[in-house]
This record gives sequence, structure tokens and C-alpha cells, in this order.
Amino acid sequence: MDHGARRRENPEYGVAVTQIHEPGALPVDAEIPARHQYWEERLPRDVRARLLEKAGRTLTWWAGPDADGRPSALVVGDRGLCRLRQELRDGTPEFRGQRVRVEPGSLRSRSFDATPSPDGRAAAPGAPGAPVVRLALGAQAQGVLGHFPLPVQDFLQRPFLSGAAGTGGVTADWYYDETVGPERTTWFLAVCLSTGHALTVAEDTRTLARGARPERAEWRGIRCHEARLTPR
Repeated sequence: MDHGARRRENPEYGVAVTQIHEPGALPVDAEIPARHQYWEERLPRDVRARLLEKAGRTLTWWAGPDADGRPSALVVGDRGLCRLRQELRDGTPEFRGQRVRVEPGSLRSRSFDATPSPDGRAAAPGAPGAPVVRLALGAQAQGVLGHFPLPVQDFLQRPFLSGAAGTGGVTADWYYDETVGPERTTWFLAVCLSTGHALTVAEDTRTLARGARPERAEWRGIRCHEARLTPR
């Protein structure tokens, strides 16, 4: 799914580029409520309150079933990356949360307008022959990441090219939901990449006219964040 690369100056790798991905399929299950409804209906009020308090000022969030179909949620805030899932203890379901703290003063935010080019093509990749540093991401994570424009993909992956963040052990979390209209489809997309030392986040709503190619999607204004995490 390697589409191209973005140039990156890095003291460890020299001139290196990040792997750029193609958009993959985004299957949806109509039986699963979208994040706002799921949050309100499947998570108790006190659990939601604790999660938001631990995360701090919210940068992105979502709620939905985990791989086992149990309620789960993720909230990224200016104080921490918080994950919540429901587990069974002695046959009784209970919610368990986990937080990794954001290092104070390390949060950096940036917006991308992602205006499509006139010919609908992505920006040119990095220098031919430059080494490509690839993160160990699964195919589905690559496909979700591939829906974002090239500058956003570069922003999300770039911190993990350094030795401090490391290219191995990158966890990818993502969420999307779909609203289909007669003329266009609207998606909410959010991605969080993290290690024990760093995280990057992107979220936005995009619309795609019926029959148009993914690169012609219109974005509202992609908001991205990068921060260092405090090791345990």
C-alpha cells in the first residue's frame, strides 16, 4: 500500500522519508451506534466523567465495541491518553481504565486545510532513492491512515522516526463513522498513533461526492496534535 513518501531530516537516519499509504476499505456495521450515541448509552455517567477528568482538555475521543464486542472508549487530552474497556471479573462486567500521561509543555498542535489539488493528485513524494522508514502498522491501520492527505500522514508518522520514539511497537487506534446522503457521503475519521514515549493524533470530518475518488474528498479542517508521553 506504499504510495509515496515525505522527506524527513533526522540525525539518526540522515535524509529519510515516511511511508505514505493508500486509502483502504472502511466497512461499517449499521447495528453499532455512532460514537455520541454509544458514549451516552453504553458508558455509565460516572465512568464518562472520570475518563474525561483524567484526559484533561479533550483533543479527540470515540466510543464503540472492542474486538470482543464489549464497550470501550478512547480519549486523548492535554493531560493524557486514556483507554477504557469493559472486562469480566468473576463473571461480572466492570470498566477498567488506563492512562498514559502527557509530558507537560510537550503538546504541539497544527491544522491542515487539505484543499484538493486542481488535478486531484497528491503532493510529490520525497527525493527519489531516499531511505523509507516504515512503521510496523497493520493493513487496516494503514488503510485508515491512507484516507488522510499526505501532509497529515507525514505529521502522524514523523515523531516515530527518531530513536526517542522508536519505529517499533507503535500502537494504532482509529475510529470512523459514516453518514450517507443522496449526493455525498460524510465521514468522521480519527487516528491516534502512540508508543510509551510519544503520541500523534488527527481528526476531522470529510465529505465525498457520489462517484468521486477519495483524493477529491473535502475536509472541514484537519486538526492534528503531537506530544511526548511520560514513561511509567
